[in-house]
Amino acid sequence: MRKLILIIFSFITIGAFSQRPMQWMEVGVFGGVANYYGDLTQDYVVAGTSKPAFGGFIKYNMGYRMGLKLSLNHGWIAAADSNSTRQNQLLRNLSFESPVTEVALTFEYFFPGFYPKKLHRPLSPYVYTGIAGFHFKPEAFYEGEWYELQPLGTEGQDINELDFREPYSLYDLAIPIGIGVKWAMTERWNLGFEYGARWTFTDYLDDVSRTYADRNTLIEFNGLDAYNLSNRTGEILGGEPIDYSFNDYRGDPTNNDWYMFLGFTLSRNFIPGTEEGFLSLDKPGLGCFQPKKNKKNDKNYHTTR
Repeated sequence: MRKLILIIFSFITIGAFSQRPMQWMEVGVFGGVANYYGDLTQDYVVAGTSKPAFGGFIKYNMGYRMGLKLSLNHGWIAAADSNSTRQNQLLRNLSFESPVTEVALTFEYFFPGFYPKKLHRPLSPYVYTGIAGFHFKPEAFYEGEWYELQPLGTEGQDINELDFREPYSLYDLAIPIGIGVKWAMTERWNLGFEYGARWTFTDYLDDVSRTYADRNTLIEFNGLDAYNLSNRTGEILGGEPIDYSFNDYRGDPTNNDWYMFLGFTLSRNFIPGTEEGFLSLDKPGLGCFQPKKNKKNDKNYHTTR
């Protein structure tokens, strides 16, 4: 993990010192949806479980190809085994919902390049990566109530007999990887569309990772609620839940979870030498679509000589 972070920041530093001196600040907002990929899904995007997401950012454009962006985003992620077509997942019958709040520092690279001043380069796709820190809090709905899952220890966390299972942290790191496209409507205002996936360093966004804990041990040390939310097969079977052993897998501990943001951005450029206002060009219009010059008011002057 440390090597990966070092490589990313080395790439950002090299980019910062290899640019031409056309620089400007940019401030914007984001709105869209959030999604999740992990132990409770089969696909990277499940439309039925997409939740709202929003955020804001400030960006330092080091040139028309590269920029460094600091962003704050918030959204909700959710998933349920009931959406699966696999019998083992339908029987497992787990579900969760969680807010996700992240602070991210990302490096954007535009090709062929983006420079809105006088609309020299008004449209460009881009890619980005960086580092993010985020907070999450998985919850599940059971018998008419919402339960916070991490304090319960549903996989036997914080039990002395299972001392290698410590409670997972609700704060962690992620590597953002994304693509997008940005259009300069004017010198001042940009409209963008982007998709970004976050590879996290945790497997517990959904509170599911390893094996089941022994029923009696879990109830004795972590309580009945921990067991009821750990093993929900009884709700599908219409009776007693399956009595899993300690070696029966509840999730896949070999792959960490992901969360994603998809949506639009609206941003304002602060470029020295541009005029104030939404339509800031001598010829008002959006992007490269400029109205033709009106010649009705042109005056013709004739000499008497």
